[in-house]
Amino acid sequence: MKKTIIFILKIVIIVVIVAWIALFVFDYFRATNGTKPTICLKEETIEVENGTYYRCTSFGYKYYEYVDNDQNTSYGFGAAFIKNDLEKELGV
Repeated sequence: MKKTIIFILKIVIIVVIVAWIALFVFDYFRATNGTKPTICLKEETIEVENGTYYRCTSFGYKYYEYVDNDQNTSYGFGAAFIKNDLEKELGV
């Protein structure tokens, strides 16, 4: 009985990890095309003096997009717990 429970628990953990990796890879390729992630746990739009900064935080990663006053758009994808260079520069 105990071995069955441990086996089922291992299978569930493996399925969750594989699903997270698949979502991460899928959202990464969406971000390279400038498209927002599939699941956003927290969305923020921040107006700064020279443009708009958008951030969508998902399961351990974030998509960010910056549009300046001249409508030039830059976007990226990275870890949710680390500030990227654009956030450091904008003071967000």
